[in-house]
Amino acid sequence: MSLAIKRRMEDRNNDVQCGCDGLLIKKNKRSEVLKCNMKNKEVKNKVFEIVTILSNSIFATPFIKMVNDLVDDKNLQYFDDVLQNIEEYKYESSQQVFDDLDDILNRNADSGKEANLLLLGNNGIGMRKMNYYHEDVQVMATQMRKKIQKIQEALFRQEGEYEQIEKNQNIEIIQPQKDTDQIYKQLHSRFPSVPAVILMTKALDISLSKSIDFDCVEKELEETNKKFQPKFQSYKFYPSRQHDFNKDKVIHSYIAGYQFHKMITKLSNAPVPMRTILNMSDAIESITYIENKELTETYEKQRDLFKKQGKVDENGNVEEMLLFHGTAVASLDSILTSNFIVDALPQQLNTQNEQRKKTMMFGRGVYFSELPAISLMYGNGLLLCKVLPGNCEILKPQGAPPPEISEEYDSREVQSNNSQGVIHVVKSPAQIMPYCVIQLKKQSLSSHYTKPSQCVQQNSSATPSQAPDQAQAGWSMVRGEQSKAHSKMITIQKTMQNYTFPAASSADQQTCSICCDLLSNEPAVSLSRCGHKFHSLCVQEVTAHQAGQQHIQCPNCQTIQGVKTGNQPTEGEMRWRKNNGKVPGYPDCGMIVIKYSMVDGVQEDCHPHPGKPFHAKGFPRTAILPDNQQGNVVLKLLIKAFQRRLIFTVGPSLTRGEEDCVTWNGIHHKTVLLDAGSGHGYPDGGYLDRVVEELKQIGVE
Repeated sequence: MSLAIKRRMEDRNNDVQCGCDGLLIKKNKRSEVLKCNMKNKEVKNKVFEIVTILSNSIFATPFIKMVNDLVDDKNLQYFDDVLQNIEEYKYESSQQVFDDLDDILNRNADSGKEANLLLLGNNGIGMRKMNYYHEDVQVMATQMRKKIQKIQEALFRQEGEYEQIEKNQNIEIIQPQKDTDQIYKQLHSRFPSVPAVILMTKALDISLSKSIDFDCVEKELEETNKKFQPKFQSYKFYPSRQHDFNKDKVIHSYIAGYQFHKMITKLSNAPVPMRTILNMSDAIESITYIENKELTETYEKQRDLFKKQGKVDENGNVEEMLLFHGTAVASLDSILTSNFIVDALPQQLNTQNEQRKKTMMFGRGVYFSELPAISLMYGNGLLLCKVLPGNCEILKPQGAPPPEISEEYDSREVQSNNSQGVIHVVKSPAQIMPYCVIQLKKQSLSSHYTKPSQCVQQNSSATPSQAPDQAQAGWSMVRGEQSKAHSKMITIQKTMQNYTFPAASSADQQTCSICCDLLSNEPAVSLSRCGHKFHSLCVQEVTAHQAGQQHIQCPNCQTIQGVKTGNQPTEGEMRWRKNNGKVPGYPDCGMIVIKYSMVDGVQEDCHPHPGKPFHAKGFPRTAILPDNQQGNVVLKLLIKAFQRRLIFTVGPSLTRGEEDCVTWNGIHHKTVLLDAGSGHGYPDGGYLDRVVEELKQIGVE
């Protein structure tokens, strides 16, 4: 439905008449106005301000310049052209300005053309095309004439209602008795949260109108002020040798600073990694105390609820803790405004430039720690919160993901093997109140971290992968090689020394097949086994992106220099034993059963997301071989591959659609006895030959 049909024609003024088609048609009549001199700066600025306000009206849309409009130098087409002429002092009197505005309205309303406007979204993205019918443009032109006439009558009325402000060289400047700037300042002092453009519009309305409903304006501005008012108040403090204990809210910065310094120096054998903070005694850049009345009210209601439910200590008080939460700095404002959202996704990106998935390895809830070094593993934004744990469940990790927090508990405390609380999972945001933001100095935030310790407790009901060796009667067991203590770069340097040598200079124009640049442009090396030549830096880059850095695999011929190793988690086990079972297709021999066990852990430098948890789902996993000569050869090769950490890797699981999982690493296994069409079972006469070839390709033979 067009705007012409929507708009009622009940409030027609004397400057319009109703045509036979029901549309508003202009009369050939112009209001006579005083011809104020536009060469005077104050007059020019005042008129410019008025035309700007007119251009911001919704009815001015067909008469302002859009991105797809062509410029016609012969005629003024848009209000923008009038504004430009005012800026360039091309007008002699204010009458000429209003004449041009009227001409623009007449020309567009009478042209019979439809308006096609192309509007841009933020940053030029998201274009939208708007179409106006001819009758719409006529109606909007009529509405603009009404606005212009109203301004003319108010701004250039007969002397008496408006006083003469200045006379200079026979130039008269007529301004309203009420100064717009002064009105704006008064409004801003009363309604500080209202955007400036809204306040200026109201100030102009007040200064230009003969009569205005101040109660209505005040009510409207109060609602707008409330809408734009910040949800929280912040008080920022900086560490200093001088202390003003009487400064408002400063006590909260001392509490937060004390809590940080007390807990940052604590060591823990936690089952999660801890970030290394440099120069801990001088690591704090600032502390910002937060007051959010709405969140405080919700928090106190939760405290009262816990008290009514009898969740109190021996003194009858509801327990309250100060806990740290680490997050992306960009997420802090949202948390301080509306508190935590349990299922909110992290803002950090993974190595594939995708949003990192949220892992709740100790149950669903909001995660905190008493130790800031643990919280800082999840972002540089460090938030200290007041937390009501309520009825808290104590958990000591058993090597497998725990069940969800049951309904009888309000939170879960994950303890290390010396009973120190390291992780707190809080079920409801109502139990949390953001207290202080602790900003650390950039030079104190290192990329190093302390690896977690394993705090697995054995019990009688443990699975074979968790029970002591004596419970595994009849099973043989091997483990993967432990990671070297050297850093990744030192390992690469040693590998380069062992398996490369400087390449002899050559007169021909040989190129490096990695970067396709001439070998002569940079230092080059030859690989020790195959002799292929590459730039030294290119070989180092290739080695750095391998799963293991203790070998070099030639990009040209795939020859492995050294012993290839992978990034299989080191805490896994491989067990095997033989029995008298029969494998389909091998009726004359017994069966070899292999069982792989992996546990959850934290990714190392050789993994996709160092410092982040990984998950071993679907373990233990079973594989089957025939107990014949070739089957025993494959078993020995698989044992060697497992010791070199090549059987499994850490990465995305295609079957589960999840990241950071322990997955097969390309060596095929028969995981079921009888094949049901999946190819994962027997009979398969060519399987043993194929898996031997697969192992040979990665240097296991």
